[in-house]
Amino acid sequence: MKFKNSLTFQLGTIIAGILVVMILITSVATYKTAYDKLYDAAGIEAYGCANITTGLIDPIEIVKAIAGDVGSQANIGEQLNWTTAHKEIFENQYIVDLDGNLIAVDDNLKAQGFKPGDAFEYDKAAVSMLLEMKHPTYSEAYEFAGIERLTGYAPIYEDHDPSKEIIAISAIDFNAEIVTERTWGVVSGGILLSLIPMLLATIVTAFLIRRKTKPISLLINQSKEITEGNLTVEPTAVKSNDEIGDLANTLNIMTYKLQNMIATMTATSHQITGNANETASSLSEINDSMQVVSNNIDEVSSAMTDGMHHADNASNALSKLAEDLQTMKSKADSTVENSHKTMQVASKGEERAKEIRLDMEKIRTGSQVVSNTIQQLVNSAEKIKHITISIAGIASQTNLLALNASIEAARAGEHGKGFAVVAEEVRKLAEQSNTEVKEVEKLIKDIMERIGNVLVSSQENEKYIEKGSQTVQSTTDALHSIYTAVSETVSEITTMSELLSTETAKSDEIVQRIQELAHSIHEIENTMNNIAAASEESSASIQEISNRSIESKQMAEELENYVKTFKVK
Repeated sequence: MKFKNSLTFQLGTIIAGILVVMILITSVATYKTAYDKLYDAAGIEAYGCANITTGLIDPIEIVKAIAGDVGSQANIGEQLNWTTAHKEIFENQYIVDLDGNLIAVDDNLKAQGFKPGDAFEYDKAAVSMLLEMKHPTYSEAYEFAGIERLTGYAPIYEDHDPSKEIIAISAIDFNAEIVTERTWGVVSGGILLSLIPMLLATIVTAFLIRRKTKPISLLINQSKEITEGNLTVEPTAVKSNDEIGDLANTLNIMTYKLQNMIATMTATSHQITGNANETASSLSEINDSMQVVSNNIDEVSSAMTDGMHHADNASNALSKLAEDLQTMKSKADSTVENSHKTMQVASKGEERAKEIRLDMEKIRTGSQVVSNTIQQLVNSAEKIKHITISIAGIASQTNLLALNASIEAARAGEHGKGFAVVAEEVRKLAEQSNTEVKEVEKLIKDIMERIGNVLVSSQENEKYIEKGSQTVQSTTDALHSIYTAVSETVSEITTMSELLSTETAKSDEIVQRIQELAHSIHEIENTMNNIAAASEESSASIQEISNRSIESKQMAEELENYVKTFKVK
């Protein structure tokens, strides 16, 4: 910084200027006072001498001179020469009438080219006051005939009797420039002497200002280092207890707090980056788990479709069996000759019953697979639930860290605005992550409820399948009995007819049960489709959370790079 731009130079210049102005004002006031006093003294002396010399002039001579007597005018002029001869400070003396015309003049005035009878310049205001107050007076300074004059006026009374009229005026001119010269001679020494303490005061003031502003320069250098990001600068030691000391302490405290804030932000940015990486990893695992769940659900849905087709086939087979049993009963009632045909029909019925039993076993196996898959869904949903809890914890911790960063930025004031914007964005992302995690928890809860419903329906289906298997087994046994009975004896056809009636009723019941089973399987299929759709939505939400986590990581890295621009201990 140039010296002329420094605070020391500027304050010194201001104070020196004030001192100069004060000295000028004092000098002008002193000069004016001295001038007025000297002017008054000169005027009083002028009209005093004029008044004294008036008494020395013969009043008769004055009357003659007013009348134009040249001899009297010359005599009076000789008397006037005595005054200027003994008072060299007087320029000239003369007597004028009340109209300002010269009556008598001294030699000095004659030398200036004036003679009795000439009009002469005079101060009309002063003369008017003299005539009114009948008291000697003096004029203001005026210039006439190339001379700046101060004139003292004294009245000349008729017969020198103050009770009578004023017939003329005695005037003495004083060179007004002498007043100016003598005034300057009086005050110049004092003014010159006053410059010495002014110079001393200026030097002492500059020294004191420099001494006081030196710590400010050190504080400015410290502030420049801080603005350039160097927080390792040593604190400025100022021992004074004034405002500069307070400024130094405040700047040192601010530096210390900035060091702590930058260190905290560095640790926070590292932690945010680590948390973002962990969150991304966890979300990836969740997404993989959701994909497995979706695949399992697709397999369950496919198995449900197959089970429904098998149930339809079983229903059709049992319906056909019922029709065959009814036909066998009619033929048994009609004729014994048809017993052989009845045996054949019974044999076919037994075979079909065995097929139905095998189909029921397949349905049972499919139902068990469904139950196992649903249990796996329950386990996967539990894992997802734990993962979302972890994500919620991370989001809450991130929100807390963002809040702490906002507080520290607010403490930093103007320097912390950039940090406050970053902390606010991190906090918003954390809150959004927390909201989306809650949505995931809600979806998982809904999935758990639906899986529970599916599990209950599956357990009910197993009961129906077990019952259907038992019924098919009974049908198989009955058909075998029919076949045995027909082969043993035709006489038992009547009994067989009754049994066929019973089996027909049971076949109808089995058909109804299998139809109910098919309906349940269809409902399970719809539920699993809903679960698959919810799983896809959850996967999309998790992907969005993962994207937000990546954004949080990028912002944390940007914050870390910004913090690296500062140097801390």
